[in-house]
Amino acid sequence: MLRPLLRVLRRARIMVFLSFIAAIAILASYMFAGFIDEAATSAKFIELGFDHIFVPSARPHIDRRQLMSRILRYQGIPFGFFPATTAYDIDHPEAYSFWLGEEHWTPPKSPLLSATALASFRTHMNVINDIVRLEHASTLVLGDQIDIAADIKQQMRTVVKSLPATWDILYLGHCSNETSRPTTSHSQIFVATTPKCAFAYALSRAGARRLKRVLDNMWPAPSKTFEQVLSDMVVPLFLEAYVVDPPLVAHVDKISDSVYSPTYYTLGNSTLDKLGLLSRKDMR
Repeated sequence: MLRPLLRVLRRARIMVFLSFIAAIAILASYMFAGFIDEAATSAKFIELGFDHIFVPSARPHIDRRQLMSRILRYQGIPFGFFPATTAYDIDHPEAYSFWLGEEHWTPPKSPLLSATALASFRTHMNVINDIVRLEHASTLVLGDQIDIAADIKQQMRTVVKSLPATWDILYLGHCSNETSRPTTSHSQIFVATTPKCAFAYALSRAGARRLKRVLDNMWPAPSKTFEQVLSDMVVPLFLEAYVVDPPLVAHVDKISDSVYSPTYYTLGNSTLDKLGLLSRKDMR
């Protein structure tokens, strides 16, 4: 009688131990989301023409990560989530836990920007620091509330090949009129003049290094948002910038469970539409 009972107890202990290990693994996947690389999970993914794709996302935004995973996996596009700094991190720097590999940063002292704007600024700084540290030749940074063109892979194959060797930044999505200066290399590539929004931009190695130097000099007291800094660097041609128009990426807002609506621009060939997640009034 005693031996069967001991066997049951041993199995119960093993099950408890395995459940504990599984819980730790799940927790670690959220804590170190920046190191979850979807390229490693499937050999079927097709590149967009960049060395890596980062998707910054705050840990509480599980629904946004689920959306981005669904969109990018549907497209077969490799990516890695990147832990975003939050307004809480800015307001409570003493409680902030630096993630593995992150550069320690001085708490910001800027009366001109909100905690949310400072968190966004710091997030992009962290991404760019990683791009420079990892020496990627080119990197795409995507927001976690976007829609992408259903044929983005086919279009990007010709766009990337048509960029001049000296390019620094390419906007795949934007919320401004940028068609005044066309290029001769590709009908969809235009010279950026006053680009707005930073939910889909690519950086070359040289562009990332230039941008890092400027951002490092501004922290911990930036006077402008990250998007304003980018625009200011483009105007005097400190960064050689281009935009894709019509855009291949659009920002979206969640209007109800599993229903999204474009914020600035409706894509003509939407992945959200293919997935049945686009608001009916926005379908083309």
